[in-house]
Amino acid sequence: MAAKKEPEFKFSVRKLKEFEERVKDRVGQWHKGTAMAMMSVGEEWMTEAKKRTPVDTGALRASGHVQGPEEIGDTMIVKLVFGGPSADYAMDVHENLDAYHRVGQAKYLESVILERKGTYVAEVKRYLVSRK
Repeated sequence: MAAKKEPEFKFSVRKLKEFEERVKDRVGQWHKGTAMAMMSVGEEWMTEAKKRTPVDTGALRASGHVQGPEEIGDTMIVKLVFGGPSADYAMDVHENLDAYHRVGQAKYLESVILERKGTYVAEVKRYLVSRK
């Protein structure tokens, strides 16, 4: 009696080195696409944060910018930042819940983050899908 044959499926890759190079290229494209998508989402969030930023001279609002992406280990980081030399008071304005602002509000950055943090992955995915 012949041995029972197991169901099987085979596939192969010819020109393995060439294939590996193509895959590496695609991974690099995906990596770059992810970085671009993260920056795009960061820019959208920054735009909303700037709408909420108190305005006196305009320096604080103008100081808002997106940094990155930066890779640390297996983590890609994009930062939303206000302040710097022209608006070194950014944290004071952000945290002062008692201040009255004719334009804008306290927690101008944090409020955007808290409202949208649950949508971050979906927003990045939307950018990645729209690039295809």
